[in-house]
Amino acid sequence: GMTTREAVTAADAHLRRMGASHNWHPTYVRFGPDSQSPAVQPTDFQRRLRDDDVFVVDIGPVWDGYEGDYGDTFVLGADADRRRCAEAARQVFRRTREDWLRGLTGAALYDRAEAHARDYGCELVREVPGHRVADFPHALYGRHQLAQAGFVPADGIWVLEIQVRDRTLPIGAFHEDVLLRQMA
Repeated sequence: GMTTREAVTAADAHLRRMGASHNWHPTYVRFGPDSQSPAVQPTDFQRRLRDDDVFVVDIGPVWDGYEGDYGDTFVLGADADRRRCAEAARQVFRRTREDWLRGLTGAALYDRAEAHARDYGCELVREVPGHRVADFPHALYGRHQLAQAGFVPADGIWVLEIQVRDRTLPIGAFHEDVLLRQMA
């Protein structure tokens, strides 16, 4: 029953209690139909989370001067389509990371991600291009977008962002993490 605004406030308060000094990007929370929209599009901050809903969380805390960045999708209830869509974002990330391990450029990774998304009944949201992360603020080191990188991204400094939306239903999902050769 909480609103999107309440969820953002709660997430930020929790990050502060955990020791994050601030966020390098606003905390994004998207409920229901808003889950299909990238962070650059407006959010309905009054939308309420339902008992059977999908929601996206994207956080960017700064810990001891270093940027963190993580996003994932969560599903409440047992709706198979919402679960499939959320899992699609994770599987597209996993498969695209495997493509990276084979030596694809950043631009080629997003072409592959687009093909992978179709395998799960989704389309890739191309407005979410991935980025470099580093000491705060990473913009000092360049505003490079992974989806436009004509080189093989280095280990540990590039964030692969995957946002998908279902091809027929008003739902979406998001998953992002740093590209690492060894994943925990």
